[in-house]
Amino acid sequence: MNDTLPRAEALVRTLLLRRSGEERLKMGADMFSASRALIAASLREEGLVPGSAEWKLRLLDRTYGSEISPAHRQRLLARWRSESGA
Repeated sequence: MNDTLPRAEALVRTLLLRRSGEERLKMGADMFSASRALIAASLREEGLVPGSAEWKLRLLDRTYGSEISPAHRQRLLARWRSESGA
């Protein structure tokens, strides 16, 4: 879905491209950090313990979704559980 007017999209693109590569990279990193903080806050509201294996798994799932293969997801979960002694 794209509900942005082409003129507005072109303006945003022009303004972004006026920034240096370093500024654009920093903007992206800041947006990623902000989204992870929002996800972490929602996990705490669900009662998950920050840093627990289940918390890490849910953070991974919400951040990367289907980009992580089920096999890799299971390997990470097993490692996190063994690290926590669960």
